[in-house]
Amino acid sequence: MTDTGMSQSISMLNNGLLRHIMDHSREAILVVDMQQMVLVDANQLACLMLAYTRSDLIGLPLANIECSLQDVFFWEALRADSQADGRAIAESEWISSHGVSFPVEKRVSTFADQGSEFFVIHAEDITHRRELVEGQVHLVAQLQSSLDATAEGILSIDLNGNVVNINQRFTRMWQLNDELLAARDEALMFAHLKNASQDADSFFASLEKIQHDPNLETEDLIALKDGRYFICVSKPEFMRDRRVGRVFSVRDITQMKEAECSLVAARDAAEKASKEKSRMLEALLVSESRLRRLVNSSLIGIMQGNLNGRLTEANDVLLQLAGVQRLEFEQSGMSWLDRTSEESHAAHHNAMTEIRLYGQAKPFEGELIREDGVSIPVMIGLAQLEGSLEEWVGFVLDLTEQRKADRIKSEFISVVSHELRTPLTSIRGALGLLESGVAGELTAKTMQLIKVAHRNCQRLGILVNDILDMEKLASGKMVINIERFDLVAVTRQAMEANASYAQALNVRYRITDHPENAWAMGDNVRVMQVFANLLSNAAKFSPTGAEVQIRISDISGIYKIEVEDHGQGIPIAFRDQVFKKFAQADGTNTRQQGGTGLGLNITKTFVEKMGGEIGFETEEGKGSIFWFTLLACAHRRHDR
Repeated sequence: MTDTGMSQSISMLNNGLLRHIMDHSREAILVVDMQQMVLVDANQLACLMLAYTRSDLIGLPLANIECSLQDVFFWEALRADSQADGRAIAESEWISSHGVSFPVEKRVSTFADQGSEFFVIHAEDITHRRELVEGQVHLVAQLQSSLDATAEGILSIDLNGNVVNINQRFTRMWQLNDELLAARDEALMFAHLKNASQDADSFFASLEKIQHDPNLETEDLIALKDGRYFICVSKPEFMRDRRVGRVFSVRDITQMKEAECSLVAARDAAEKASKEKSRMLEALLVSESRLRRLVNSSLIGIMQGNLNGRLTEANDVLLQLAGVQRLEFEQSGMSWLDRTSEESHAAHHNAMTEIRLYGQAKPFEGELIREDGVSIPVMIGLAQLEGSLEEWVGFVLDLTEQRKADRIKSEFISVVSHELRTPLTSIRGALGLLESGVAGELTAKTMQLIKVAHRNCQRLGILVNDILDMEKLASGKMVINIERFDLVAVTRQAMEANASYAQALNVRYRITDHPENAWAMGDNVRVMQVFANLLSNAAKFSPTGAEVQIRISDISGIYKIEVEDHGQGIPIAFRDQVFKKFAQADGTNTRQQGGTGLGLNITKTFVEKMGGEIGFETEEGKGSIFWFTLLACAHRRHDR
């Protein structure tokens, strides 16, 4: 082989070897013309990384695959730096033919051949490396966050006495300044701790022991000058079975210490209270004995029960009323509902509801059934037991004697009233005839006496009628016929019926406002009585020459009737008694206006039995308005 042939063979071998080395390199290799900054060669890995064919890459400007602005300054700096000898390492961002960017680390060197200079770029995709670094940074941040979030102060020191790590809680607990944190010196740190401590001898004694035994674990109590207490635990820190330092964990136990002191004080107080309790218990037993004697000596039956009606306590009076022996009650107990009539159960359940809502119930009447089956009328009052939501206390009053007295009283009133009514009617009629002149002309003095006797006879007749009405209402014999009637017409009839009474007092009635049609539900006879009482009262208490005004208004299906006078009004002290029996503002025997004191009580009962309400508004010196309501009913086509 000639020398020329040999040279050509070697040249071909060199080119082939160079291509083989480039294509089998573990790094992407790009060759760049230094002057034009275009690619003149690339290995297979570079083509795969950039998603180009080799032919597409050759002649492509380097700027087409580098997408970082820093690369422009990198190449300019590399050309200008003569000391760099054309070598440099940097990170960059490359972009593939698909438009996907990725980070690379490039190592650049220069090469000259036949008067031309080239940059040779060895590049490595560092995406995975960056992910690892970011993961490590994130892990370190998480660890630091965990340290900062822990309830304990953490201090970590390496074998050379340098502070490796310290969390924010340790900084706040010991009030470390920026200089100490920046110095990160173990000696300065512990000097600050010692200066802040009042009693930390055991802690610094443990530090000395650690010098001789680095593997020692310690736990010490530290009392600070500001009154706080810390527990400090230290342990050696290992990494892969090799000791690398020591970790100090500090926990603030000030509250625990205060609680401990409080517990000691509470224990002493409890011992004192126990002695006091024993003394009070003895006094309570004595008091309970006295109270039990007092309860058993009461004239009223007293009991205690639960929500199911089971009695847990009862005094002797209640047991005697029920006909139950004390021993039997203590052994078997007693159900209150079993001892009362079925008619009383509804009232009992209503009382239980009131107790839950208000703590007590209104007294109600019922029947207690004795052991022998005899029924006893009783008045029952119930209230919630103090300090308990499940128990109640009750008071039972025997009404047997009261019922007998009421019956005798009713019978007496009925007999007296009926015995008085007949002669009164005759006397009143005779006096009326004498007053009208039937027996001839009488002297002025005699006529005056006749008029006085006639008026007193009329008043006595009204009293007898009121007493009879009260007796009927009390005994339930009063019949109320609820029917449909013309309220306006009844009102005018009542005004006409009472006009003579008003005229005698120089007072007049006037209806000032009313609906065109007002059909109401009620007993028109009783409504006339209601009007008679209200109109007569209004006229009686009106000044001479005054006018009593009557108004009827329709309020959402209810008629409200108002009777207004312009008298002196009702005194404040008497307002709560207006509707009570025998109630009169002037209680003396020389009452100016007269009356029985039963009219308004009867009126209130009539109105309520007809499903209405009654009340008044008054102002002293200006007059009063008495009102009552009745249910409205539908208007019919033929009504006028």
